[in-house]
Amino acid sequence: MMKSGSTFSLLNMQSTILKVRLQFRNWSMSSRTLTVLSLFAAGFFFYRISVYFLVTDLSYHTEWRSCPACYGSRMCWRIHESSVHGKEGWHHINHMTNVKNVYFARLAGEELVFKKLAHNDELATIDSYICGGGLSLCSTHSANNHRFCLSEAPSLNQQCDVQKAVHKIAAKLTGPLVVEDVKGLGDAMYCPSSRLVQRMIFRYQEFGKEVADGGLSKEEKMMMLYTLSVNPEPIIQQLFPYDEGWPFIKYIGACGRMIAEQNGGLPLRNYFAADWKVRVKLSLQLLHIADLLTDNTIGFKIYFSDISLDNYVVDENLKVSIADAENVLVVDEMELERAAAPGFDKPHVSEFDTCEPGANCLSVDMDGLCSATTADFNFYAVCRSLLSSYAQDEEGMNGGLLHSLPSSYPLSQSISSLADECAKPSKGRSRYTIKDQLITDLEKFISSF
Repeated sequence: MMKSGSTFSLLNMQSTILKVRLQFRNWSMSSRTLTVLSLFAAGFFFYRISVYFLVTDLSYHTEWRSCPACYGSRMCWRIHESSVHGKEGWHHINHMTNVKNVYFARLAGEELVFKKLAHNDELATIDSYICGGGLSLCSTHSANNHRFCLSEAPSLNQQCDVQKAVHKIAAKLTGPLVVEDVKGLGDAMYCPSSRLVQRMIFRYQEFGKEVADGGLSKEEKMMMLYTLSVNPEPIIQQLFPYDEGWPFIKYIGACGRMIAEQNGGLPLRNYFAADWKVRVKLSLQLLHIADLLTDNTIGFKIYFSDISLDNYVVDENLKVSIADAENVLVVDEMELERAAAPGFDKPHVSEFDTCEPGANCLSVDMDGLCSATTADFNFYAVCRSLLSSYAQDEEGMNGGLLHSLPSSYPLSQSISSLADECAKPSKGRSRYTIKDQLITDLEKFISSF
């Protein structure tokens, strides 16, 4: 039953509204019109202020004026058409809390993911390098000898016009892009070949004219080098595109310091507790991805080292894709065979890493992978970090995707044992042999149900 105080308040409100309506009717037509227009103008003004301060226009985050110290520009003409989802739409709050700089949005009916590819402080660090005349620090390892690195880190407090500074660097790009220009710019370019550089140039989608008509402009070369120095993910997606069957998310385009890519689904983490039949299917796909990256028809070995439940995504059809391609090493098998350096045809075997409880550790021998035409790293990485009982996760999802298989199925024990041996082979056993048997058993297991 409504209390008497509440009833009184409601009657008071109704009486006040009635008085206002009667007074409004007694006003002249011009007064009423002016009042309605004023209320409309005030509402529109409040709406525009709210949009400016609260609702995300993705162009606000692109920093397109920094180009060519950026990823590209082909998306700029339509990025303002995107509609950002839910809490992602509150850009001033999001600017402070979204440390990963990732936005989920819809554009022309398509679900996309927009990324800045780095934290704000990381982008500021690259800007400081640009102001100092380079794109990165010169590392001590032999792979980093490109023309655009600095021997000492510049001060982060220095002020400069990044756009002017990057044009000074671009002015050095007088000839065609060559290996020495990209070598050492991140893991992907640890040991590049001329064939890899040419593939990058002819598959680069951010150019303003056909590459065949004279090659990339200085600005376009600079955008490619900048992207490699910050995060090579969009370059990897263009080198090995989704539409050609590669497991990387589809690249859509870039505007300034933001790229757009297809939304590949939910993180693999969401499937850790899924039905075992689903997890077996996902595990088989992970091994097939490792197979494709290791041995393919174009002769590039692609080693993916940042293996975690968050760096793969699964769509509604249970198709698995790599969502974060920052930590990828590309090795040209054909170049190794051509150079025929001593030991190039000797298989490189990854050693088992012992992790502390709750940690996901994975050491990478970059020089070893760059020197061998055969390496089992991708199989080791998937089994060690995702499939076997050795897999550990910072959020407590330990034991791998193949945990808790039903003992009633004859192959369950075999699959669990093979996953563990793939991570840590017994003496004299090859991971190639083990992963082949594991794939065969998983396929049999799936066909049985």
